[in-house]
Parts: sequence; C-alpha cells; structure tokens
Amino acid sequence: MWNKQVKIIYFSFGGSEVRQITLNWKKIFSLSAIVLTLLLIFVSGFIELTTDFFHNRQITQLSRANSQLITLLDEMSAKVEQVETKVQTLEKQDNDLRIFVDLPQIDSDVRKLGVGGNAQTAYMEMSALTENARNNASRVKILLDNLEQRIHVAQKSRDEIIEKYSENLNVIRHTPSIRPVINGRVTDRFGYRLDPMLDKVRPHHGLDLAAARGTPIYSAADGIVCRVVQKYTPNKGYGKLVEIDHGYGIKTKYAHLYKILVKPGQKVKRHTIIGQVGDTGRSTGPHLHYEVLKEENPVNPEIYILD
Repeated sequence: MWNKQVKIIYFSFGGSEVRQITLNWKKIFSLSAIVLTLLLIFVSGFIELTTDFFHNRQITQLSRANSQLITLLDEMSAKVEQVETKVQTLEKQDNDLRIFVDLPQIDSDVRKLGVGGNAQTAYMEMSALTENARNNASRVKILLDNLEQRIHVAQKSRDEIIEKYSENLNVIRHTPSIRPVINGRVTDRFGYRLDPMLDKVRPHHGLDLAAARGTPIYSAADGIVCRVVQKYTPNKGYGKLVEIDHGYGIKTKYAHLYKILVKPGQKVKRHTIIGQVGDTGRSTGPHLHYEVLKEENPVNPEIYILD
C-alpha cells in the first residue's frame, strides 16, 4: 500500500503548461500529520491569546469593582460612625431617664457585651476582594455588630423605663418638685438661723421666698387641700395658711398668704394657683414661708425643687 502512488496534475487555464506531482501514501500521511500539527499549534495559540485577553479583562473589571467597593465601604463606615454618635446621645439620655425613674445605670461594657471575634473570617472565602477591601468590610461589620447590640440593650432599657415610669407616675405627680413662687427670691433657708424678730438663733423649718404682695402661689404637686387657716393673730404664727396632703407621707405648707384661693377637701394639681403672697402673721414683709413635711417631720424643701 505504501508503494502505491497518487499523481496530482495541475495546470493554469490561462496557459498551456501542465505540471504534475507524484506522491506515495507515506508522503501523504506525513504531510497530513505536519498540517494537523501546525493546525493544532495555531488553535492552541489562539485559545491562549483569547484566554489571556478575557482574563486580563476580568482582572480589570474586578479591580474596578474592588475600588468601587472600597469607596462604598468608606462611605458606609463614615455613616456608621455618625449613627454611633447619635447612639451615644441616646445612651446618655437613657441613663438620665433611668436616674429619673430610680433604675440602676447600665455599664458601658454591658451595652457592648457579645461584640467581638474575628469578623474578617466572614470574608476570607471571598477571594475576589482585595485585602484592603476585606479589612474595610470587617471593620464596618464590627461597627454594625456593636451598634446592633447597643441598640438592643437600649430598647430593653426603654421598656424597663416605661414600666418603671408607669409604676412611679402617681408617686411623681404627688411629689413636690417646683418652686411655689416662680420668681421668688430666697431670703431664708431651712435650718438654724437668727430669728429677725426675736434676735435669737432658732430652727427654721421651711424656705422663705420674697415676692410682691399678690404674687401667685402654686401647688408644688398633686394633692388634696387638708387644711386652710383664714383667721390669724397679727404678728403671730403662720398667718393665713394652706396645707396640702400629697399622699405617700408628704405634705406641704404655704404660710403668710395675702389671699387663699382653695377650700379644704379640694383636689389640686401641680401648678394650681392656691393663693397669693402676703405678710400675714409673724412676718417682716411680703414673702411665702414654704414647708415640706415627710411623715409629719419638716425636711429641707430645696431637695424637692427641680431646676
């Protein structure tokens, strides 16, 4: 078979010259192998070039995406830090409210409890991200976890505050907390003092607030008027007097009044006008003598006045 020959005759239509090539099967197979090899080399080179092109193009796209992601993460980080500032403000307000309703403070470590660990492990399998992008993503995740925990604690704290406030609301309404004469000037405080009429050191059981005659006097808290004194002896005692029972063992007295505007048994609210400043009884000038009694014992009224 290998000795058999194949004759190829070729000529040009424009001329009369005829040529021929004689090949045996061995040469034909050799030439075919060479052509196939060259074809395979060409195809392989073409595939490699095409692969490199698309690979480089993909790397460029991923690089651009990483750059955009890093920018986005930086923006997110800045916004998270802004939110953290607001959360800090809320936490301070939360602590103030807990003081107001007589609840213990929450330690800052407790608010952040459970935050930690290696957040970067969540991104280790994302090989398309650059190290910088993974670091930024981990930092943002830590901040978000931190905020999530603190917000959760704050929400639970607000629930406690609301519950405690509801329990205390009635007590709060009935606890003296305002200055009965809004712009009254303090002339004498609770404690021992030199009595201006006796020229002796004697205990002073209340707070004296000087103001013009007729200045309104307000109830310091909700309660019931339990005592009203209209008749008095000049230059002696409390003069015209109003006493209010606020419940929970607390009472308030308002003395030396010019005019009384309430009656015994009348329910009053905080800021109800109960009378007017005067100088009845033992007094050197128009003022309000204001007392707070706890379980019938005089206490310093200023500890009950909230600025």
